[in-house]
Amino acid sequence: MVAPERRSYRLGRAPGGVPLLGHALPLFRTPLDYLPGLRHEGDLVRLRIGTSTAYMACTHDVVQEVLHNPRTFDKGGEFIDTMKLLLGDGVGTCPAAKHRRQRRFIQPAFQRDRLDHYCRLMHDEVTALAGSWQPGGVIDAGTEMSRLTTRVTARMMFSADIASDAVAAVQRNFPVVWKGVYRRMVIPLPLLHALPTPANIRFTRALRRLDDVIDRMLTAYRRDTADRDDLLTVLLAARDEHTGRGMTDTEIHDELMTVLAAGVETPASGLTWAFHLLGENPDVERKLLAEVDSVLGGRPARATDLPALPYTQRVVAEALRLYPPVWFITRRAVTDTWLAGHPVPAGSSIVFSPYALHRDPTVFREPERFDPDRWLPENACELPRNATITFGGGSRKCLGDVLANQEVTLALASITAAWRLRPLPGHRIRPVAKAELTTGPLPMTTEARA
Repeated sequence: MVAPERRSYRLGRAPGGVPLLGHALPLFRTPLDYLPGLRHEGDLVRLRIGTSTAYMACTHDVVQEVLHNPRTFDKGGEFIDTMKLLLGDGVGTCPAAKHRRQRRFIQPAFQRDRLDHYCRLMHDEVTALAGSWQPGGVIDAGTEMSRLTTRVTARMMFSADIASDAVAAVQRNFPVVWKGVYRRMVIPLPLLHALPTPANIRFTRALRRLDDVIDRMLTAYRRDTADRDDLLTVLLAARDEHTGRGMTDTEIHDELMTVLAAGVETPASGLTWAFHLLGENPDVERKLLAEVDSVLGGRPARATDLPALPYTQRVVAEALRLYPPVWFITRRAVTDTWLAGHPVPAGSSIVFSPYALHRDPTVFREPERFDPDRWLPENACELPRNATITFGGGSRKCLGDVLANQEVTLALASITAAWRLRPLPGHRIRPVAKAELTTGPLPMTTEARA
């Protein structure tokens, strides 16, 4: 191991550790207060999770060093290890040695013509959702946005006539599985999760049903090889460029689960936070409504409207900066190495938090303020490259980042063209750090716009 050129990065020690548990209590009880404060301890901060040592990358430069060295800092650590319960070895969780091959298999599903098709699905589903609301009704915004994105993602995966039951099954079971994955993330005790408790039984049954849906659709598609405009068809047609072999059923299963997890929670969370922030910032809402009315005139948005909705896109970018759905990321050092000029032993967990990074006052002026205009070209150019890592970075950056931004923008514009979602007086929210960053319950009144 050869030490790199020394740089002026500080190695600190996290405060608040206790015997046996280390820093697990503040990490899991109050992470959104605890993690941003670690930047005051150093650029790289050593902490303990139980009896294991981990290193928190606290500053932009150190995080980028991790993201751009994926073979040294590979997918792994507590978060990724738990996510593999659901995602297996999909493109989001597989080791670096497999990633390029997996990415090539799935990349055709995110080409421009297919993005346009997925945006049409969003158009159809958001029209149906908004049409189901009643003036003066009260909805839970998070539940409604998750219902929307689950249906869009399931229809992206399966478009065959036989898929209606599959879409409904995904919508019923995915929320149960996602909740169970988070529970296993914060309480990493396998024996506890093997007990026949009601929550464990619900998780096991829901996961089995999701597996059954994918297996059933795989069997049907292999039997009927019609050319359909969906993700499963793309994966079945994919071939290894060197061997000519296709993907196994297990590989396809893992990629579908990966797309499901990313396609539901990221846009649903982004939309929910956007509506909350608009309700809290009437000046921003007025500007957004003026743009939406000028461009759409009351109709739902289409992909062709995106260039004419720059302010709406800035609102989305700022909502995702303040409240990135993936708030905590882990990697594992695969060899003895150096990070931020300090030695890191093989096997160490490397952790970093987009939520904390996006609130760094040395990068963002008034980081707690909701300011869509910080993303105007003349302002954004002052920020470091990859200042936000909502969708990761380097070669492991999420393949669906463009699609997620487009979906959230189109849904936000379409809904606000017809409705104002008003916060209930007196209801206050506090960000809830689960498997994704949520608002918790967010009741809002549906106010029809003439």
